[in-house]
Amino acid sequence: MSLAFDHSAGDLVVGRPLEEPAAATPVKLKGRPLLGVLPQLRADPLRFFTRVARDHGDVVELSIGLDKMLMLNSPALIRHVLQDNRLNYEKSKFYDVLRSILGDGIFLAEGEEWLSQRKTAGRSFQGCQLRRMTAAMQEAVADLEQRWSALAARRAVIDVIPEMMRLTLDILLRTLFSLRLEDQHEDIFHSLTVILRDAEKRIWSPLAVPRWLPTRRNRAVRAALADFDRFVLDLIAARRAAAGRDEAANDLLDLLLANQNGRSDRQLCGQIQSMILAGHETTANALTWCWYLLSLHPETLRRVRGEARAVLCGRAAGFAELPALKYTRMVFDETLRLYPPLWTFSRTAVADDRIAGLDVPAGTNVMLNMFAVHRRPELWDNPEGFDPARFDTEASDAARQRFAYFPFSDGPRTCLGERFAVLESMIAISAVVQRFELQLLPGQKVEPEPMITLRPRGPLLMRVCPAPAA
Repeated sequence: MSLAFDHSAGDLVVGRPLEEPAAATPVKLKGRPLLGVLPQLRADPLRFFTRVARDHGDVVELSIGLDKMLMLNSPALIRHVLQDNRLNYEKSKFYDVLRSILGDGIFLAEGEEWLSQRKTAGRSFQGCQLRRMTAAMQEAVADLEQRWSALAARRAVIDVIPEMMRLTLDILLRTLFSLRLEDQHEDIFHSLTVILRDAEKRIWSPLAVPRWLPTRRNRAVRAALADFDRFVLDLIAARRAAAGRDEAANDLLDLLLANQNGRSDRQLCGQIQSMILAGHETTANALTWCWYLLSLHPETLRRVRGEARAVLCGRAAGFAELPALKYTRMVFDETLRLYPPLWTFSRTAVADDRIAGLDVPAGTNVMLNMFAVHRRPELWDNPEGFDPARFDTEASDAARQRFAYFPFSDGPRTCLGERFAVLESMIAISAVVQRFELQLLPGQKVEPEPMITLRPRGPLLMRVCPAPAA
């Protein structure tokens, strides 16, 4: 079943129930002595995990260096971890490499600390707040359109990756921090690229170089972390300086400051950086992949453009128009199936558990890999193909189990910003297709780069052209 929203009510649309699997007996992939499957994994993690899920069934035990990992590939098993016995599973040690960046921000926090942060941030993502944010999202997209108009006139070539990073950072800063983006996007884009690449290498490396050694990469990471910290701490300082001089912005930053509750500015910085990573990097990747897929499927692009023109007649999409942009949403959902921005995550069992007849001792690491599950032939027809029609509501909800599709995770810890991400993406896609056409330059090898997030391995060069007349 798809994780689809009824946009008018914000409720989950539920499809057919999960089928309980038979008692699971994991296939054990031991790999090489001491290294396990690390050599195959590091050579091409996406291909490796997709092959494991396809060839070895619902549950697979992987030896990763000296660690064991249970890879769960069945919707029922995934549901158990994310929903049925969720309190028994916490973030695994593989996330420790991110703690130096995000501290105990909402992305990594557990227990009461996570609940406190989620309650505070959740007030910024309620339906009424999303409606209020719509105008700021439209203005950021309009600025992009204005910037691209001159480029389209001369059919210029752009790298779509930083363009989408700039757009989503602009939207996030306007809506959550009441700040208009100026020239900071290049610094943040570079910083996040350096940080995320380093984090991904460390996750799959049992003998990572200590951060304190003055290697070239470590120096680059320290500089990137310093730039990212400075950017966020400057936001905090500027808001404090403005307090008492201006009316309250009543945005997320105000809420975080009002609910600091003894947290240091360093802790507050981690909370904000979690929001930037989860709300800017991921949506930018989703939009980038969407433009890539539309450039490869011109008939789909024509249908998206036709829908936008028929529904909007040249206007910007608002909150009320989202249900009418049905096909555009199907294209976006299919993009997230093929290229989920957060492509895998892992949990550790706190206490002994039993999943579908399988004993899971305390301390067991469990992997839930969206990229691989979204490509299992047992769950999806033509799993490698681009087919937005599979997300037609009536057909998809009847045919697919819930937890077979979870690009925003699922259960109580589903992504807080899901509706925010969908809203800004629908506004951006429907606006851009009415005015522009992005044509992929031939000869490029386009492949995903599996960092913590899933970007195209850049650059992704496309020609900006005026859209064909209606």
